[in-house]
Amino acid sequence: MDYKEIIDRLVRELSFRVGIPNVHNKEHQSIMSEILSEWGEYDVKETIFEFLTNEDDTEGEDKDYAHIGKGFYVKKGDEKKDGAKKYKKDDSGKLKAVSDSDYEKEKQKQGEEGEEAAKDSEQNSSGDGSSPEEEKEKQDSIKKTFNTPSQKAQRKKEKEIADKIQKDKEGESEEKKSTPQSQPNVLKREKNKSLGEVNREFYEKEIDITDEEYEKNKPESNSDTPVKLPEDIFGSPSKVPKKYAKLMERLVNARLVNSTTPPMTSMIGGSGAGKIQAQAGEVMSMVFSTLDDEQFEQVVSIIESHNEKLEQKKADGSSYKPPRYKKGQEPILDAGWVNSSKAVRAGIRQRYDAEFGKGNWEVENGAWDLGDEVEAMGMESYSQNKGFSTDMYLRVKNKETGESKLDEVSLKKDLDIFLSQPSVSAVGTWALSEEESKELEQVQQRRAELKANKENTKGEGKKEDEKLKKREQELKEEGMNRVPDAASPKVFNEKMRSSNVEFYNNVSLQQLTLMNSIDDSPEGIAKLSKALNQDKKYTAAFVKVLKGLTHPINRDELRDKMIEAGFKKQKTTSMYLDKFSTMMMRTGKFLGDEESEKELEKHLKIGKDFNKAFVENMVNEPYKSGMMNTVREKFPLKSLLEGEEKMSLGGVNADPKVLERIFGTTNYDEIEENLTIDGPDEKGDYQLVFEVETSGEKIPLSTVAPRQRGLGYEPAVNLEMNLHPAMKEKLYCANVAEGRDFPEKEEYSKKYTC
Repeated sequence: MDYKEIIDRLVRELSFRVGIPNVHNKEHQSIMSEILSEWGEYDVKETIFEFLTNEDDTEGEDKDYAHIGKGFYVKKGDEKKDGAKKYKKDDSGKLKAVSDSDYEKEKQKQGEEGEEAAKDSEQNSSGDGSSPEEEKEKQDSIKKTFNTPSQKAQRKKEKEIADKIQKDKEGESEEKKSTPQSQPNVLKREKNKSLGEVNREFYEKEIDITDEEYEKNKPESNSDTPVKLPEDIFGSPSKVPKKYAKLMERLVNARLVNSTTPPMTSMIGGSGAGKIQAQAGEVMSMVFSTLDDEQFEQVVSIIESHNEKLEQKKADGSSYKPPRYKKGQEPILDAGWVNSSKAVRAGIRQRYDAEFGKGNWEVENGAWDLGDEVEAMGMESYSQNKGFSTDMYLRVKNKETGESKLDEVSLKKDLDIFLSQPSVSAVGTWALSEEESKELEQVQQRRAELKANKENTKGEGKKEDEKLKKREQELKEEGMNRVPDAASPKVFNEKMRSSNVEFYNNVSLQQLTLMNSIDDSPEGIAKLSKALNQDKKYTAAFVKVLKGLTHPINRDELRDKMIEAGFKKQKTTSMYLDKFSTMMMRTGKFLGDEESEKELEKHLKIGKDFNKAFVENMVNEPYKSGMMNTVREKFPLKSLLEGEEKMSLGGVNADPKVLERIFGTTNYDEIEENLTIDGPDEKGDYQLVFEVETSGEKIPLSTVAPRQRGLGYEPAVNLEMNLHPAMKEKLYCANVAEGRDFPEKEEYSKKYTC
């Protein structure tokens, strides 16, 4: 595993989501955790957070000590004092005194260059299976990224500067805080959608991961009889870059291990991280949409024939709906995604027939949402002119006029999908004024330019980048500090952690005695597993720890017991102790302990209170405009009404004609958008509703609700953004009214009434 590559990707992805990444910022750490979980990089996640947590736990202590090399410390002022007491960090990251003889032995053992290797070898005893060499590579990569020698001093200096600036601007900040301003609509930007010549040389390039390179590290196969796609299966010349024939072949044959494994980057270069099936669905939809009927039927036949050999059958020999596959034979391009891509193609063709007339159009080229591909298709300056939520691009020719136009399509698998899951930490940037938001955007654009031109690593470019970075951090910190405490993700995380720690520190002897007696038989584990909503493996290890705990419980003992029970050392950091505490509350409730049940209710109420306060805060400016901009980016109503982009939700289309039927206009200026609160629901939760009003009718378009992934312990809180049920029905009915035909029509007719 190339840890450096993974960490570099992590920093880039974090930068994409938050701007300037700061790995010591708790909100950024939550997003890092989320990213690594999405990628399936759990080992790297454990190691990074072990490192960061230990550093956080000891930072206050470290300031009183000086590092003298080889992992040893002395108290500040004793650096040159003969016989000064030496200290060394233990496994938990705390400084412990060592004897002079132990110091001499350890110094001799390590040698001048061997300190890190010895420390890494010690850490490897945690049992994760890595060799000392692999562990050293991992730790070196992490330290190089997260712990440069000057980083703590730099953070301290930046904080002092930020404090001074904040103090100087106190009056101005208070004025902005008391008179919040809305932020501009992100979709109101002029773009050039004209097309130039197609770069055929680019389209003919071979895939950048050759067959020889691919064979060395290829993902697991889903079959012993892999498919071989003919090189010219997409026609000659191909309307999509030639590399996609090879990529589709690899996708057909690869086994789906989990949502992010194998990564798309293992099959083709230039792609990003994310859920492999969603990415594969985008590629497949793009390819299918460029094929004529004969080519399309040939490709689909190959994929479906291959999948039929993998399909698991019911006892009566019939197929599951949707098909299920045996473990080890799960395809990436399963029936659900193949059918979605078929529906997308059908819906797009129906849309072209309505726009140009049946038979009066031709798809000339297709491209995935990659800058070099889109520019090779004829677009000028992809970064400036691309759509806000576009996933694929088609170059379509009007046969009557001979004109070629760009068709930008946002892809959704069907009507029942998330529009997006942004992090609640974005609220910090939403708190900025319009002037500050513009400044932040300019700062980020300039930093991106410096990085793209490789000017940010030396000389004047590096100095400029450092100044810009500092200003970006100042702006984001100013924004987050303005968020009311009740609605602040930062304050929420602190409250959750404090509540978890308080519970396991204060468990009574009576409560612990009850938990010590829990049934650890297979049947008992199975029952508790359901109550905790955790898998049996975790539950068994959890019970083993629980039965061995003594009163009173403290953090160090809990960590030791978890390691003894088989938890990796990296899985005993603060976030995992939080989870263990929440599971203890749930277990107490499961065993009938009323006090544990009360504590659990009180603990979960922190989340409910945050949910309510966050939602209520979001209907105030400037947060309201920030939230509305996020919805607009994921469902770009203005772009869809004006035809800049189209959205394919399976075979259902959202385009100007369809939307005119829904809203009575394609003039965006005649539409009013608003954000309202809906709730509480049966669970006591609240959500935001993004609604559109036109001609006196209010139409709910999207719902947005904060959701904690691990209820009661997971620090990452996302905003679940969904298409509103009423909007799903209106889109279906408008497509039917337009005379569109699409594969899901019969299925939806049973659900929606027009």
